[in-house]
Amino acid sequence: MPKTAVRITGALFLLYVLSSPLLADGHLEFNVHYSYWTLNVVRGLVEKMVSDTLKSDLKDRFLKQIQADYPTLVESGYQQDVNFDAPGHNVGFELRFYPGGRGGAFSLGLAVEQTTMKISFPSVTARLDLIDLNLNQPATFNGQAGGEFVIKPLSFHLNMRWEFLPSRVISPCLTIGAGISTSRSFLDARYRYEYSGTLTLPDSSIEQYSESDSKTLRQIKDERLAEGRDFPLNFLPIFQFNLGLRARLSRTLNLVADVGIFDGFLFRGGLSFRI
Repeated sequence: MPKTAVRITGALFLLYVLSSPLLADGHLEFNVHYSYWTLNVVRGLVEKMVSDTLKSDLKDRFLKQIQADYPTLVESGYQQDVNFDAPGHNVGFELRFYPGGRGGAFSLGLAVEQTTMKISFPSVTARLDLIDLNLNQPATFNGQAGGEFVIKPLSFHLNMRWEFLPSRVISPCLTIGAGISTSRSFLDARYRYEYSGTLTLPDSSIEQYSESDSKTLRQIKDERLAEGRDFPLNFLPIFQFNLGLRARLSRTLNLVADVGIFDGFLFRGGLSFRI
C-alpha cells in the first residue's frame, strides 16, 4: 500500500477513535469528497503578480549568464509576456459531529485532505535590450521560458458548518475552517524552470544560451540555512471558507456540493453517510 494511503487510513482511524465518545449525545456523519482546485478564477490578478515576480528573476538570470561572456553589455530595456495556469485537485475524508442530533443545524468537522496545487507559467516570452558600453551599440536577447511550482500537501483540518434549513430536503450551508499540512508534504514541493534564448551582438553575430533547474523546498531550505538565512515556514497553513448545498437522498445518505476558498478556489462534490 502506498505511504500516502497508509497515512490517510491511520489518520481516519485516529479521528474515529477520538470521535467515538461523542456518539453518546450527538450524531456522527462520515463524508468523502473530491474537488477541483484552481487559481484561474482570478487569472488576470495572479498572472500580473507572477509576471512581476518573474520579471526581476528571469532578467537577472539572463544578465548574469550573458555578462559572464560579455561584461560590457548592460541592460537598456526589458519586456515580458507571461502565460499563467494553476490547475489542481483534492480528495478528502471527514468525520462530522452534530451536537444537536440528527436534526441539528450546527456541526463540527475533522478532515484529512490530500491536495495537488500546481502553479505554472507554461509560456514566457522575453526581450532584453542591451547596450555595449565600449562600442555604444545595441544588442538584443530574445528568450523563451517555462516552469512550475507543484505542492501536494497532506493536511489535517478542523471546520464548523451551519445548515440554514436542516429539516428540508435541500439546505444551504456555510463552512469555515482551517488546517495545516504535514512538514514532509510541504517540503517535498518542487520548483522547476527552464529557459533558452538567442543573443544578437552589435556585429550581428549570435550566441545561444539556455539554463534549467529543479529543486524541492527542502533543498531550498537547506541552502538558505547553510548561508545563515532564515526559512520562515515548515508547513502550509490552509484557510477554508465554503458555501454549498446539502441534499438529502435518504435518511442515511446526503449529497453535498460546495464552492469556496481553500488557499485558492475549490469546487467540491461529496457523499455523506449518517451513522
